[in-house]
Amino acid sequence: MYEAYFHLKEKPFSISPDPRFIYLTAQHQEAFAKVQYAISQRMGVSAIYGDIGAGKTSLARRLWVQYADNPQCNFAMMVHPNFPSTFQFVKEIRREFGLDKPPRSLSDALDEFQEFLLTEHANGKTNILVIDEAQNLKPSNYETLRQLLNFETNTQKLLQIALFGQNELATRIDRQPELKDRITLFGALTNLTFEDAVALIDFRWKVAGGDKHPFDKGALDALFKYSKGLPRKISKIADNALIRAMSADVHLITQDIIDHVANEVRLTEEFEKTSPKRRSKTVTKH
Repeated sequence: MYEAYFHLKEKPFSISPDPRFIYLTAQHQEAFAKVQYAISQRMGVSAIYGDIGAGKTSLARRLWVQYADNPQCNFAMMVHPNFPSTFQFVKEIRREFGLDKPPRSLSDALDEFQEFLLTEHANGKTNILVIDEAQNLKPSNYETLRQLLNFETNTQKLLQIALFGQNELATRIDRQPELKDRITLFGALTNLTFEDAVALIDFRWKVAGGDKHPFDKGALDALFKYSKGLPRKISKIADNALIRAMSADVHLITQDIIDHVANEVRLTEEFEKTSPKRRSKTVTKH
């Protein structure tokens, strides 16, 4: 839409998780390295959690890029893990690993999956399961994950599990002490610093074919304020700001444009004060 106007090859701030546009800050690199280490050492399960829009799905997609085409790995990724029953959950895990034959029972499903993991391990392959939005798992399915971690040799786990979820994931894991005790590595993603936010904008602009991004200092300050340093919100505001700038036939994005966009997408203080979370707290006080 605005690509030609700003001399870009493609949109720089799409919120779709295109791996080419993933900018890894120091904290994202650390979280990614933790998960990679857990997988390489076949330690079993790791968990990464953070606020909405902090970059968890981007990291999960980065793992997909890293391992999906690796002939030494069997890689499976689940993005909607809210299955009502353990049997359905296990069947979906099996299907993601290419086991399409319908099992007769949960017991058969688990036995056949264990046999698959043993065979693949014997062939030198690493079996990896990534679960995004893992805070949506049913309590019984956290227990299922613990059961899957019992599939092991004398020295290594047969299935490497990486959990990504909102902050609620940490609380849910706390309620599952037997699973929590098996998690070898935790990582928390927090809001970006101003410097990281600017670096993200610059990085994505250049990946999209641009030279110098059009956001002036006031615009960057405002964008950081409204986004609170969350990558998804940064991209949302920046994308809308480019549309508005093109519509106004200007090439420099100023604070006024960011202020207008933030109000339009309901990220100003006025809307933050009336968000459902804030309202619920107010009701509780009375």
